[in-house]
Amino acid sequence: MDIARTHPEAASPLPSVDVAWQLLIRAHLVDPDATEDVLAQPQVGVWAAHTLRRLVHHSATATDAGRLWKDLGYLHTLAAAAAVRAGLSFELDVPARYGLAVLPTVGAASLPPRCHRARVVARDGAVTMTDDIGQRTSPGDRHWHHPIRLTAAAGGVTLRIEVVDRDVYRNLRGTAAPAPLDDDQVRRWEALLRRAWYLLVREQPARARSIAATLRTIAPLPAGQRFRPLSASGTEAFGGVLLSEPDDAVQLAATLVHESQHHKLGALTHLLTLVRADPNRRFYAPWRDDPRPIGGLLQGSYAFAGVTEFWRIRRLHAVAGDADLAAFEFALWRRQTRYALRELLESSQLTDHGRRFVEMLHRTVCDSQKEPVSTGPRILGDRMAIDHYALWRAHNLRIGAAGPALAAAWASGDSFPTWILDEPTAQPMALPDSGPAWFDTRAVLVRHRLTDAAAFDQLCAESDVIGTRVTGATAADLALVSGDDAQARTGYLRQLAGDSPGGKTLAHSCIGLGLTWSDDPTHPAARALLHRPELVMETLRHTTRGDTAPGVPDLVGLAAWVGDGLARAQTSRSGWAGWPVQDRASR
Repeated sequence: MDIARTHPEAASPLPSVDVAWQLLIRAHLVDPDATEDVLAQPQVGVWAAHTLRRLVHHSATATDAGRLWKDLGYLHTLAAAAAVRAGLSFELDVPARYGLAVLPTVGAASLPPRCHRARVVARDGAVTMTDDIGQRTSPGDRHWHHPIRLTAAAGGVTLRIEVVDRDVYRNLRGTAAPAPLDDDQVRRWEALLRRAWYLLVREQPARARSIAATLRTIAPLPAGQRFRPLSASGTEAFGGVLLSEPDDAVQLAATLVHESQHHKLGALTHLLTLVRADPNRRFYAPWRDDPRPIGGLLQGSYAFAGVTEFWRIRRLHAVAGDADLAAFEFALWRRQTRYALRELLESSQLTDHGRRFVEMLHRTVCDSQKEPVSTGPRILGDRMAIDHYALWRAHNLRIGAAGPALAAAWASGDSFPTWILDEPTAQPMALPDSGPAWFDTRAVLVRHRLTDAAAFDQLCAESDVIGTRVTGATAADLALVSGDDAQARTGYLRQLAGDSPGGKTLAHSCIGLGLTWSDDPTHPAARALLHRPELVMETLRHTTRGDTAPGVPDLVGLAAWVGDGLARAQTSRSGWAGWPVQDRASR
């Protein structure tokens, strides 16, 4: 409000922010509970942060003001919503976007696409919205949309949420176009939510009560590929979740656990400082493709500590094919989360509160390592953890200063120069902004295999088009997940023969190749490709630099050369304390 008052032009053509503010004060005096409920909606936090950032950087030009007034005008919609719920009589103009004017928790009105504002009129408990040409809409009209509210109850625990599909601030990252659900979609969400809630209350009642106390809204997204749900939360939007339509109720239950962990830690970090971040250092997060700052690693670690516990308990209740999947998820995430927590403890970026918090988490996750898991799912979980770690290193780490020396030694037939492993200027550095690379591809195929063997066989029968079903997957991946290492190795070598050192599939094929030595994990090529793949990738880049011919030269021989050098140097696993960020100029 203070900043907005210094730019009175920013609210035009709406009434001033003080008009909206006074209406909000009136509503709060009459019905503080309703007003607090409006202001506590998750999308209000997104709006407040987004608009504050815009106001701080506001240039006061006519063009910028034309874009800003709709953001600032959301205050008017909040005041109108609170006043309607308080039963006040008033008139107030509010912004319209994408052919909609939305009053949070009250409803939305469809308007002509070119309409940019609407007048809200409330009299004696009745509300109408009038567009620019005088067309009125009110509750009960076909152009009026009531809030979508879903309720799930089981075992005396009730979850009440609103599905936010029209509000432009539901996205968590700023504004987004509305994506209204139709009646069939609402029914699917309701059915999935009820089944997921029954499962949670029956198997994990304490966690269900925690979710019921924190979750307020779901902002729905269309369903994605199977086993690749999208979900997100933000500390500016407590209680809100951005969520793709889930595959099934179990996936929805796991996702609710995941996001509720983010909500709780987000609240805690408003009260206590847990990390002192070094902006020039990044870490490996076993659930992300990109290098993460320490705060992001902490958030993910707490979320996946909850996911690990969810699958620990879920596997005790699951039956048939679900049991193998639950055991695999438990084996995978207990290993991945433990690794991330060790990174945090070694980072030197935790405050005293942060260290105490992470140590408690670490003890809990370490205790889960003692629980027995059936051999097949456990081995698959371990392999997929290694797969993700190796892909991440190959994709995100660079050792440019050592590249020429590696390439020269390899080209001349010399032994691997082990001195490079201790050379400070040759230590790995992390790319600051690498994009998504589908590191979960083979793990997704494992989930297909464990859940439905017949459907997985059908995927194998259509291996030539598997990439259209599971993005990033190849026929060699199907062979690997099927357990045919020999066929997978042949497939990866064929892929490598047609790739180039800068090709998008190079790292994927290299790490897949490393996984084919499942019967001999100490093979030199496997050692290099699965534990220090950045050395192989850097040698390749410099060996083929300037060569226009496609193809990767003798990948197995090169990897074995690096692996022999690692064995001679007896190097330990590197990276517990993260990596410095590579400067753009040095790439």
